[in-house]
Amino acid sequence: MLFKQCLLLSEKETKVFMKGIYKLNEIVDFLIAVGKLKGKKRRGWLLHQIKNPESTASHSFRTALLAWFLARKKKDLNLEKVLKIALIHDICEVYTWDETPYDPLIPRDVKKQEIIQKILDKWPNFTLAQKKRKAQNKYRRERRALEKLVLGMPKNIKKEILNLWEDFEKGLSKEGVFVKQVDKLENYLQGMEYWKKYGKIRYKLWARWIREVLHDPLLLEFVEEIERKFYKKNKKSKNKELNFLLEFFLKIGKLKDMVRSGWVLREVKNGSTVAEDAFLLGIAILVLNERKKLNLEKMLKMSLVYEICEVYSKDKTPYEKILPKNKLARKKVLERWPRFSSEEKKRRFIADYKDEKKSLEKLCAKLPEDLKKEIIYLWDDCKRRRTLEGNFVNQIYWVAMMGQALQYWKRDKNFPIIAWMEQMKEFLDDPIALEVLEGFYQNYF
Repeated sequence: MLFKQCLLLSEKETKVFMKGIYKLNEIVDFLIAVGKLKGKKRRGWLLHQIKNPESTASHSFRTALLAWFLARKKKDLNLEKVLKIALIHDICEVYTWDETPYDPLIPRDVKKQEIIQKILDKWPNFTLAQKKRKAQNKYRRERRALEKLVLGMPKNIKKEILNLWEDFEKGLSKEGVFVKQVDKLENYLQGMEYWKKYGKIRYKLWARWIREVLHDPLLLEFVEEIERKFYKKNKKSKNKELNFLLEFFLKIGKLKDMVRSGWVLREVKNGSTVAEDAFLLGIAILVLNERKKLNLEKMLKMSLVYEICEVYSKDKTPYEKILPKNKLARKKVLERWPRFSSEEKKRRFIADYKDEKKSLEKLCAKLPEDLKKEIIYLWDDCKRRRTLEGNFVNQIYWVAMMGQALQYWKRDKNFPIIAWMEQMKEFLDDPIALEVLEGFYQNYF
């Protein structure tokens, strides 16, 4: 594709075109690197001996969604900025570890579990000087990691990401302060979920910690709803809307563990989850919109809600009902993209659309009416590609999935990559999406 395009251009035009491809390849490298957060398990949960805990990517996904929903109730916040900060706040962890309240008390040797568990039994007490030194070390370490991550990025995108991260770390704006607290809130919610499931989280210490780090009245109200849900069940809810939001986010948490059906079908080990893929889609939209110049807030929201219906609906593949039971025969079918008539494609799309919309309506049933309508509208726009924004998010979704498929193919050459390449020919037509796809191909072939 790349060489065919160059043949049609003059020498001057070719240089300009290749310069654009080069910059886009830098973005592809960035997306591949950030994609590693899908497999990076959160260190705090590993210390608490949680089996197969959430990844940094899945944490960032629910943090962004939580920040969006709660920021709606604050009229003085810029929602686009809130979403951007929430999505990038932990991307430095591609090259560093995530901090816990117990650092640097925890020994580096994770085999010393007896010592680690005794440390976790008590809330860490540091002097003001120790806290300051700890914070400075964390900042320098993460800043260096982030600079390494964005090193090759186009100057304006690099600058924006660094500024957004600085805002989050130092609380330079109302949005930065708010997202910093929502990040802690999501962590607390996940901790309570793990406590209920495994009983290994010291919930009384966590309850103390969350009140030390939060000061926003709305978020503290949400904490009360979390506590009422998990260990103060006799206490009545003071805020029905927050109670319904909590129920929604507990359901959304299932997407953190929901491995994509396509990866399961192809026997991929440790395949990415729905939540992780949504996170990377949001990051891709953020960095690619510099060239597209569309409504970024709308597209970031789309990336977060595009697949949340899968809390209830099945994560479908085009191979539904056509795969034979014989294992060898199944592998043979998966080697190629299934060919259907136009009528069959339309029938399948309508059936999937109706099922997913019904599931989405069920998931959002108790949300505020305006929020419910917005979510369904955004999902419908993206699913049916009704606007430029909906079409672009849809296209980048498939490119991002292709990038993930290429990584699995690189890891295991038995992965049926030809079928995915055939699928891209059928699905993609956006120029930027095609250029990103070309960048992935150049990286892996």
